[in-house]
Amino acid sequence: MRTVLFSFVLLLAFNLFSASALAQADGQAAFEALLKKMYDAYQIGDDDAMWAYYTGQASEITPDGRLTSGKQALKAGWDEFMEMVDEKPVFTFKLTSWRLITPEVALITWDSNADVKIQGQQVGGPSVCVAVLHKIDGEWKIEFDSMTPVMQMPAGN
Repeated sequence: MRTVLFSFVLLLAFNLFSASALAQADGQAAFEALLKKMYDAYQIGDDDAMWAYYTGQASEITPDGRLTSGKQALKAGWDEFMEMVDEKPVFTFKLTSWRLITPEVALITWDSNADVKIQGQQVGGPSVCVAVLHKIDGEWKIEFDSMTPVMQMPAGN
């Protein structure tokens, strides 16, 4: 009887571990795909496709520290930014972490590097980005995002 019980517990543990590992791989792939589709839409100039990944109530904290709320306000801020730049910025990205808060809410982080020039001056560079995502009708959408420029700090004593 102990052998049967031990085998059952072992089988149950294996199934739970397998399901968890599969969910981890699926989540990683889903969030990497989301970022890729969003950045690809930007790169080809399809702003409608890029903004489709944001909810209507989405908010963000911009690199200059402003809080902007609502997709229309986000678009207006983006258009203002794009009018200031000398040329279309180039962004690279790499997902660095993610976790599900609930099955429909996730927190992701990624590293980004931005080649941004305004009046001939390089203002872009490395940033750490964060987003709160909401799964709506099976699709992940951005509810909140923020881009924090990485600053070099002096070495400690």
